[in-house]
Amino acid sequence: MSADPRLSADTSGVYRISDDVSPLRARALRAGALWLEIDVVSVTDKAGLMSLLARGLGFPETFGANWDALADSLQDLSWLPASGYVLHLRNAEGLRGSLGPDWVRLLEVLRTTAEYWARRRKLFLVVIDGAEDLPSWN
Repeated sequence: MSADPRLSADTSGVYRISDDVSPLRARALRAGALWLEIDVVSVTDKAGLMSLLARGLGFPETFGANWDALADSLQDLSWLPASGYVLHLRNAEGLRGSLGPDWVRLLEVLRTTAEYWARRRKLFLVVIDGAEDLPSWN
């Protein structure tokens, strides 16, 4: 991404972010997008991640805590009406190690969700602190 990409459905995707997120957050809010921030520093496994995301994003009580349920919930978000969504996974430097092979599955779900929303002309941007294997947002 360029230093100042325009926030739109076309910029939906999953990126690493290593700088101060304040400018991105301010731009997202000005654009009418909902800023969703989850601190994942305490995650030690998939079950912990699912629980944290369910609580932090207000998933319905029927959330199944598996990858398909995560995709379904992220591709609904009817309980969080907004013109777009920016999800910041904060303090995620150790998340890849904590999840092991599930890291790849998480990224797959997030990318698929970004594509889903982009096809519907709605922003869905995920920025993950310190995820060195992802393209940089800034």
